[in-house]
Amino acid sequence: MFRFLAQLVFVIFITIPVCLYTNADRNSIFNDIVFPFIPTIIFGFFCIYRLKISSFIVFFTSQFIYFLNLFHFIPPKFSAFLEDIEFFFCNAILLYLFEAYHLSSWFSSQKKDKTESPPLPLLTIEKETEQQASCYDSTTGLANRRQFFVDLQAVNSPYRDDSIPFSIGIIDIDGFKRINEIYGHDIGDFILDKIGHRLYLALRHKALVYRIGNDEFGFILPGDKESTILNQEIASILETISHPISARNNQIVISCSAGCARSYFGTANSTQQIFEHADYALYYAKEQGGQGQIVVFDVNHELKLKELALIERALEKADFDKEFFIQFQPIIDSRNGGIITFESLARWDSPGLGRIAPDKFIQVAEQTGAIIRLTPILFKKALNEAKKWPHSIKLSFNLSAHDISHEKQITLLLDILKQSNIDPERIEFELTETAVMHNFAAAFDNVKKLQAVGASIALDDFGTGYSSLSHLQNFPLNKIKIDRSFVTNLEYNNRNYKIIKSIIILCREIGLDCVAEGVEDKEKVDLLAHLGVYLIQGYYYSSPLSAESAQVYIRNRPRV
Repeated sequence: MFRFLAQLVFVIFITIPVCLYTNADRNSIFNDIVFPFIPTIIFGFFCIYRLKISSFIVFFTSQFIYFLNLFHFIPPKFSAFLEDIEFFFCNAILLYLFEAYHLSSWFSSQKKDKTESPPLPLLTIEKETEQQASCYDSTTGLANRRQFFVDLQAVNSPYRDDSIPFSIGIIDIDGFKRINEIYGHDIGDFILDKIGHRLYLALRHKALVYRIGNDEFGFILPGDKESTILNQEIASILETISHPISARNNQIVISCSAGCARSYFGTANSTQQIFEHADYALYYAKEQGGQGQIVVFDVNHELKLKELALIERALEKADFDKEFFIQFQPIIDSRNGGIITFESLARWDSPGLGRIAPDKFIQVAEQTGAIIRLTPILFKKALNEAKKWPHSIKLSFNLSAHDISHEKQITLLLDILKQSNIDPERIEFELTETAVMHNFAAAFDNVKKLQAVGASIALDDFGTGYSSLSHLQNFPLNKIKIDRSFVTNLEYNNRNYKIIKSIIILCREIGLDCVAEGVEDKEKVDLLAHLGVYLIQGYYYSSPLSAESAQVYIRNRPRV
């Protein structure tokens, strides 16, 4: 509205002189005194505002004509002609400049810059609007992933040249997929908006804040900070944003994990490397188990990252069928010593790197998607060995988050099982809590398909992931495997004792079998038996065995 009034005033400023000049006598006061000053006022005012050379030329030309006329150096007829020309060009140029430079913005209090911009065609304005929209997240109003990398690139280059350091952080909402599945995506978006707002308020005077993923936020924090100080600052931020959120009469408990990397640390010399360090730190934080974990990338992580890069290159070239094999660790009934199940464990002998630890190559296989090709090969190998065992002994096989989340993969595994002619009731599939939570809905549907043919489902490493007791009620399980972290020092740790006791009572109430992992001595076996846990897995009974050694072990154990 204000802009329209400013334009109206400007048009009137031009129109009134035209009307007066057209109807005035040649000897009137207006014609002789007022009118000659109009070009002076207009162009003088414009020169002060624009400081353009062309404006000065027009200004001094108008002044020169005025003074020639004032001191009668020009004949009257020619003078009148020049006045007409001058007035015409004055209005023409003024209108042109008004359109070209948006002079009315001078009147507007909304003017942001001292430098005016030329008018933009409608298509250009629409494109700029689209570009601006593409840089911001519609849910939270924060800058998005694209803008994050643009700003990170802009910050990195001058900061590196001037030796001014900075850090970047990635914050992830723990168990956000589960929140979406329980409360719906509209509540999920509300939570994202709420956390984004909290994060912005917490960092608005310290750092730039972005939403860089579905449930991930990023920030760029200038300054040289020690790892411990940075950890403390991030902990304070997480505490600020992790308060429960009220939505539709529900108090939704929120927790976040974070990974952080510093531009001035180690060998990071590019924007992408710094981000990869922060991303790995977040991954490491999530892998630690629990919630609200914080990891600042350090030299140990750098060494691990380099090691994982070597494993990834070796995995790309690997012959899965020749280089990978299976070992088997028994699960024993401590009441009679009989073998209940053999868990199949993947092993890899790389020609270039030698024997690689399973937790390392499985991590890389899951990150790269190679696990989708690897799982069916390992399943075939495990089934071929299970055919040689007594029918009373089951085979337990591990599925990754990628496996249980993809319907085609489950269909392929069921086809392999059918072709093996092994009774599906002898097969037990193990899932971790993290794998289940990766895509709860897909995991639920695929587990139902596995159970439909007679296979059973075990939840591995129970107590270390993101699940809650409600999952036991909602998810179709047959067995729970208590993580070794609760078994360690069981005889000395009263807290672990009570946790295991509670788990056993819960399993009895809902009809689930219970296995204790990581049992390494007779004292723990007896203590677990006292608590009511009789299915034992660990080095007390046997370390992982080769296929041939497993058959020998079967012959030497009592039949159940």
